[in-house]
Amino acid sequence: MGVWVLLVLLLVAAWALRQLQKRRRRPAALPQERTLFDLRTGDIVQADGRDWVVEDRLLYDEEGFQWLEYLLRDGSEGRWLCVCEDDWLEVSWLERGPAELARQLDRQPLPFPGTITWEGVTYRLKEQGRAAVSSASRTMNRRLSGCRFGDYEGPDGLVLSLERWDGGSPGSRPPAPGSELEPTENEAEVTLGRQLDPASLVLLPGDGRSVYR
Repeated sequence: MGVWVLLVLLLVAAWALRQLQKRRRRPAALPQERTLFDLRTGDIVQADGRDWVVEDRLLYDEEGFQWLEYLLRDGSEGRWLCVCEDDWLEVSWLERGPAELARQLDRQPLPFPGTITWEGVTYRLKEQGRAAVSSASRTMNRRLSGCRFGDYEGPDGLVLSLERWDGGSPGSRPPAPGSELEPTENEAEVTLGRQLDPASLVLLPGDGRSVYR
């Protein structure tokens, strides 16, 4: 009788060990796929043959209408990926504009000018307004202090964004790497770029951690 009990215990132990080994060999769950609406810190955006790391996610809210801007970095360079869904999806690739242009626009009173010409290219005002802004990656001061914005369009898909933030740090938009010092209160901030075909971007999930902070 004791031999049979011992045999049963050995069989149970062997089965339990086999189940534990199976669980250990089981592959880890694959990271969730990303879309342009749910990128997170540490995710990768492949564009122009380069890997850009998501460092921040800003949510703009104009009386209920919302759009996103992601701060991307590749080494010392920074870009802004703007995602707006209205009648159709609009995606823009932006970088900080020249300081000289920002100073010129800073001297102009509100409202924003109807056209802006820079280096032979004329951009025409598409829309303007005021938006509240919040940050996804900041531990404190997630609610930024909003801005007045003007969106401009040029020929061949070129775009220009003009913003006047309500206050300085910590309530202002974080500067992209490689840019000059963050603008002081109510100074104009300019970004230049182009519209993108969303299908040209490759989005890869990361580990949720910042690479550059």
